[in-house]
Amino acid sequence: MNNLRKITIILLLACLSFPLFAQIEELKVYNLKSRIQAMENATYRILYYNGQQICTYGDKPVFPMPKMQDMAIIPSAASIAVIDKKGKVFIYSCDKQSTLLHKIKDKRKVNKQKPVAQKVIYGDDARNMIIATNLGELVVYDTRNYSQKFILQGESPAEFIRMSPDNYFIAAARGNIVDIWNFETQGLRTQLNCEGKVKHLSFSKDGSMMASVHDNNAVIVWNTRTWEPAYTYESEVTVDLSAFNQDDKYISFVEGGDSIIILNLRNKKVTQTIPGNQGVVALNFFGNDYQQKYHLLSNRTKALVYWDAKGLNPNYGKLINQDVDQQMNEWVKMMQGESMEEYRIRVNDETRARQQELFSMEAATRLVGDRIAIDNPFTKEYSSATGMLGIGFESMPDIEIPVKQDELGAFSDPSNYSFSNAKYVLNDMDEFEIAYVEVLNEVTGKVYVYDNLGRLKMTAIVEDEFFVPLEIMQQVSEEGIKLQDLSQEIVEENKEEKLITDNTQINVSTEVIPGVDTDGNKILNYKIGYQYEVINRNFSANEDFPSGGYDISKSNAVMSLMRIIKQSFEEGDFAKYLSEGKRVKVKITGSADGSPIRGRIAYNGQYGDFVNEPYYNNGELDNINVTKASGITENQQLALLRAAGVKDYIENSISTLQSTRNEYDFYVEVSTEKGGEYRKINVEFTILDTF
Repeated sequence: MNNLRKITIILLLACLSFPLFAQIEELKVYNLKSRIQAMENATYRILYYNGQQICTYGDKPVFPMPKMQDMAIIPSAASIAVIDKKGKVFIYSCDKQSTLLHKIKDKRKVNKQKPVAQKVIYGDDARNMIIATNLGELVVYDTRNYSQKFILQGESPAEFIRMSPDNYFIAAARGNIVDIWNFETQGLRTQLNCEGKVKHLSFSKDGSMMASVHDNNAVIVWNTRTWEPAYTYESEVTVDLSAFNQDDKYISFVEGGDSIIILNLRNKKVTQTIPGNQGVVALNFFGNDYQQKYHLLSNRTKALVYWDAKGLNPNYGKLINQDVDQQMNEWVKMMQGESMEEYRIRVNDETRARQQELFSMEAATRLVGDRIAIDNPFTKEYSSATGMLGIGFESMPDIEIPVKQDELGAFSDPSNYSFSNAKYVLNDMDEFEIAYVEVLNEVTGKVYVYDNLGRLKMTAIVEDEFFVPLEIMQQVSEEGIKLQDLSQEIVEENKEEKLITDNTQINVSTEVIPGVDTDGNKILNYKIGYQYEVINRNFSANEDFPSGGYDISKSNAVMSLMRIIKQSFEEGDFAKYLSEGKRVKVKITGSADGSPIRGRIAYNGQYGDFVNEPYYNNGELDNINVTKASGITENQQLALLRAAGVKDYIENSISTLQSTRNEYDFYVEVSTEKGGEYRKINVEFTILDTF
């Protein structure tokens, strides 16, 4: 499925499901026998501490721990790190009761005071574990083998630590100071000096914001680009904990010790207050875009509580941005048969701005649907001085239409008038406004026009500084055309050699994505996508993987794709962007169909063993095991090995990627349908800070 189609589906789902007044609802309560003193979760894997042992649902013990200082579950849900009363760190399995996987040993020779662990966290991608010690250190470990990577030396012991989801920063709170460490350079990015002592820290899901909760009853939301406060919520009672929802439009926290607050960060208003939650020690939003399920997890003194968070209105600005970006990337491409002169007339800075605004308004109008029909319009005041009649709405700003005074009587009853041809924009509070609408008075048959086009701007969409320069978009478009030509040339050669047929379809794409670096500077990232599929199941066994196959060298379709990648990176336009040390993110998606695996498929270990390997299963971070000894018994394992084969090829066969810093993520998609056409590979390279 291409990106534009995915965005369209997301927009449609949001359009069909959003309520006018967003709320979360209690979904499920699990009552427990003992009091919850600490709780951690990785999506639906929940572990809590009751003072004597770590437990899961139904008070089922995972392992005993009479006294504990801190704990953290790895986001892939494979294990949990625990600091005991002596400051020692143990890694226990989440799947096997009382199974110790690792004991963290500090092998340094310490001349003076011995480092003792006090706090532990994991990075969101499950690749790093950070321990804060009594010596003011932040010790970073690689979770593959729990080897020590590096140490950051602070001025005093951290009382609370968090890592940003983009791996840019480690935030360490000590008293009223928060040290912000640059994870990449291992230097201190900045220090935040606050009025109240820091009780809790949390990052937004996209890493653009950080919330700090203080003992002076304040919640501060920081812009992580500038590290300046973006918003401060001041309460008259105590506040504690914090969590951003899945699209970062809302933040939750506990107020007064028992009320969960849901705050809309776009309009700075409290959306919901949920009382009766005594004993809350943890809050966490999580969800899955694939399944359209979104939850808030919390607790009460002796209960786990699931909340349905799907009722919260989505971050419309983000949805519209994605839609518009995809459409602009297509619009900027030269059309078939278009001359260079025609192209320059059609695509320039002036037409680009107009087109972006048009796409934005179209996306907003699609997303909002028939909002007027469900928003209960009503007649408001009439100004005889201006001749304008006000019409109000429950959840949108009022509009005014020109009405003569002797025509007012026909507007006394809202059922007398109807609306058509409405166009909408989104304001900076992520709320819809009517930009244009025609109002028909059904008594007189006269049409009145509200026209604010050109005056209302899509202030919620994109700041000017994040516009991608047109010349860069055009350059990327031209390189995309060359990539398509190369792809077609290789495909035709492989057809002549009877390796593949027209049933193997290969798609390539180029896109520039704006972002920021760790210093808050704007950067432009280059995303290059390669994807194939065999559309006819009768040809899949000959051109692609046979049923149960994972060796990419035996798939002509995959090797055709690999040849395109190799040639485009070694001889094509992309080679010039791959300087030594350049960061490249590689997302490899392996797929499998729904055919059940009966018994066990042998795995010869050619891509190595995978033990508690983090991967994304239908968009959700999980862990997986595939070894030569275990073989393959599940389709997820089969799909992962197909992705691993691509990584192996990239690492060993593409020379220009030998000196870059490559970060690999495995994604797995398993279809519920059966058939070879559901076995495919998708590879996305994102070259950071390219232009």
